Amino acid sequence: MFLKVSHVQRVNGGGGVVFATGTPVTNSMAEMFTMHRYLQMAALRAQRLNHFDSWAATFGEPVTAMELSPDGAGYRLQTRFARFINVPELMQQFRQVADIQTAKMLQLPVPTLENEKPIIISAPATPALKKLVASLAERAEALKPGGIDPREDNMLKITTEGRKAALDLRLVDKRAVDQSEGKVNLAVSHGIESLARMQE
Repeated sequence: MFLKVSHVQRVNGGGGVVFATGTPVTNSMAEMFTMHRYLQMAALRAQRLNHFDSWAATFGEPVTAMELSPDGAGYRLQTRFARFINVPELMQQFRQVADIQTAKMLQLPVPTLENEKPIIISAPATPALKKLVASLAERAEALKPGGIDPREDNMLKITTEGRKAALDLRLVDKRAVDQSEGKVNLAVSHGIESLARMQE
């Protein structure tokens, strides 16, 4: 796609491409660099920011912190971008190609929150879920030395199964029983209670 975009821009004097997204940055700050590469590669080259390392050193601040490991078995040190720096310069450059509209500007309808803030509901882990998480940790450890065919098992598969199980164990194990204290059931029961209170 990058090659196609570059070709269209080259034959149209830098134009001819329109991106439309409501979420230019959703998962990581590196997505902003990707948007710049697609839409402003010439400007990045002129400023010597066309490589991610130089762009990140100019506009991002990395922070190293402890976080839960993907297998859920422990913690590890991980360096991630914590925040943008030199934001006025970054936005000045991005606004050369972006028409930014905020939710406030668009006045989009949004549902109201009960008590005007999110409600946190704790769902206890069942023994079956704890057992599954322990098995996921064992599988992740087995992957570290290598030698396991990625088609048989890999970290993406392990973390996906972990996320599914955290939501509802039945997404991973068809034989698992419906837990009244599971996340989905707690969300449904709380939603019904809230709806009943609204209708009173």
